[in-house]
Amino acid sequence: MTGRAQRVILAGLVIALALSAVSAFLVFPAGVSAHANVARSEPPANAVLNDPPPQVVIWFTEPLEPALSQIQVLSSDSQRVDNDDSAVVEEDPSVMSVSLGDLPNGTYTVAWKNVSTVDGHRVRGSFIFSVGEPLGGAAVVETTGQGLFQSPSEPVIRWLVLLGGLAMVGGTAFHLLVLRPVLSSNGLPAGMADFRAGIEKLALRVVLSAGFVALAASLAHLVVQAAVVHDVSAMDAWGGPMKTILVDTDWGQTWLWRIGLLGAGLVATALALTLAGKGCWDSESWWTPNNYLVIGALLLGAGMLFTISWTSHGAATAGIESQSITSDFIHLLASSLWAGGILVFLPSLIFLNRRVGREDRTAVIAAMTPRFSAVAVISMGVLIITGIYGTWAQVTIIEAFGTTYGWSLAGKLGLVLLILVLGGVNLIWIRRRLETHQSAPLWLGRLIAVEAVVAVLIVLAVGFLTSLEPARQVASREGIGFSDGLEFKDTAEGLDIELTVSPGQVGANEFVVSLVDRFGNPVDNADDVSIEITSLDVDLGKTTLIAENMGGGKYGIEEGLFSVSGAWQTALIVRRPDSFDARTAFRFITAKTTASGSALISPDPDKGQVFLGLELVGGAVLFIGVGLAVGGWRTRRGTPLFAPGAAAAVVGAVLLAGSVVGGGGGDGRTNPFPPNQASLAAGQELYVQNCLVCHGELGLGDGPGSEGLNPPPANLIIHVPLHPDPDLYEIISDGIFGSAMNPFERVLSAEEIWHVINYIQTLE
Repeated sequence: MTGRAQRVILAGLVIALALSAVSAFLVFPAGVSAHANVARSEPPANAVLNDPPPQVVIWFTEPLEPALSQIQVLSSDSQRVDNDDSAVVEEDPSVMSVSLGDLPNGTYTVAWKNVSTVDGHRVRGSFIFSVGEPLGGAAVVETTGQGLFQSPSEPVIRWLVLLGGLAMVGGTAFHLLVLRPVLSSNGLPAGMADFRAGIEKLALRVVLSAGFVALAASLAHLVVQAAVVHDVSAMDAWGGPMKTILVDTDWGQTWLWRIGLLGAGLVATALALTLAGKGCWDSESWWTPNNYLVIGALLLGAGMLFTISWTSHGAATAGIESQSITSDFIHLLASSLWAGGILVFLPSLIFLNRRVGREDRTAVIAAMTPRFSAVAVISMGVLIITGIYGTWAQVTIIEAFGTTYGWSLAGKLGLVLLILVLGGVNLIWIRRRLETHQSAPLWLGRLIAVEAVVAVLIVLAVGFLTSLEPARQVASREGIGFSDGLEFKDTAEGLDIELTVSPGQVGANEFVVSLVDRFGNPVDNADDVSIEITSLDVDLGKTTLIAENMGGGKYGIEEGLFSVSGAWQTALIVRRPDSFDARTAFRFITAKTTASGSALISPDPDKGQVFLGLELVGGAVLFIGVGLAVGGWRTRRGTPLFAPGAAAAVVGAVLLAGSVVGGGGGDGRTNPFPPNQASLAAGQELYVQNCLVCHGELGLGDGPGSEGLNPPPANLIIHVPLHPDPDLYEIISDGIFGSAMNPFERVLSAEEIWHVINYIQTLE
């Protein structure tokens, strides 16, 4: 086979690995975040209801296994009062509900338990609500404490699964990208001919051993999973509990895929080991059955790593599931090329230093080192880029670094910094002295040994991280990153408006509005200062609160209620006798005072696709840059780097273009723009240009173009309050069949439609 054909095939292999990561985004359905904790509930935790609810509904942060998840509702004397029909909603498996009978007045406890379909973690918790009377007994019930880990052995098991998988993929990649090209070179020292098969067999034995480690650890993981979910000992987990996990859960199905891919990869590696050295070093027939077996083992190992990404909470977050899975898979592939490569490079160096003469081993090591350095530089660059994405997805806010997950991540980053220093010493100092200093190969081996130890510790840290609840969920539940009060400022109609909300949490809150005119004087003559409170997460309608004049330009509301946690909007209206009405609005997140949820802090879904696009473009720059450094795209070394770089650049550009085209309009269900002064001004201008002709200046349906229309234009003052935001958006976008209300989807952008909605809701 010609050198050009070899380069084309090798480039195709690298492209296949790169695009297999992107296929997670394009082909596979969305995953979710780890630990299925409560996002919200109806009724909310600690709610005081006038009438008994017909059911209890709980929204969780990820899908649930129906056979292993349940809700019970208990009275104050611990008797069940639900109808024993707890079920996971088929249309949305992250929602579970149970129906209730006609409850008498009293306090009730909702006790729930679940198992995640993604990582298989079991979580339990409870909260209370009351009917017809104040909360009795312990008014606040926290979620049942969950240990840091499901089992003390879980982090170690995850570490061994990951370490074995990384070494298997990285070892086969090292064999193809570094070892074989050097050992099959025509310029190989004559003294190495007798050692080529030996070093190849050593590398394949390391790969085979790593695969068996991953296989054994995966089997142990299944036993622990069955024991934890069914609350039995490891010995009792064999049989029925294990069968339930494998047959009835998504986690079990993914585990079976992992075992199948691992087993096939081990078979391919064992066959390659059997064929090693049997006429495989003829430079004219470099692509032998042995090589194809190694390539097969590499691809099967990559598939095994994908199952880890598919079930890891580090790669799945609500709203950006596919992007996170893709980023995590790329992160694992880069980790395998670097960490797994080190674990094979080290025994290869030991073999050469102990069994090969100084001149021959120096020549071989000098040829291998720059090849592995190029792989390591690219891998570390990709790890940094994808690591930033993962940190954003799972930590999200700086304050969340104060959690156990955050501290563990900081420790991992410290180890990464150490290995960067070691790699820099190897690259800058040792590599340049390999052919001129007799001791350089020995020092290279020593530093690679230290790097291998640090790499193993980094993977151990990852094992702990993947066993912990993400930092953002812990921060959400514990109120980390939330201030004790909320404060907002805006200017409208020449009026400086300041709103403070205390404590800014679920429950009763005090609202104080301060008004100052443009000259700095307090405004005491407002006829009406009102606040409309609207939940942006749950359709609770609008609650209008009227503030009392407290003097000195301050207007107060002693008790305004935020009944659920999550996103809220306050729309403020100030009416004065000597000026136009001043309007503004603010949006914010209410923290929880109880353990009613873990989804308050989450990454912005609109940024997920943008960041993934930037990640791919950054990786493309890295690949192309290294490709230029090693000789350019026409060279044997450069072609395998330029090809995936170009592919990543194209996919990244498509994602960025898609985010620009599709961004800014929200999801069609929630208005992404608060009705502040800027939005209202934009909406008014658009209304005058497009709507006034029929609906009139005041929205009464008496515009100059309304005469003779049948049916006549709607009176917006009457009709707009009757429709929620999504309905208004649909009416404007799609029009009304059989009327003069034409579709505006090609006239106005999504953003412009939302501004119009904000404006017409002020007509009165």
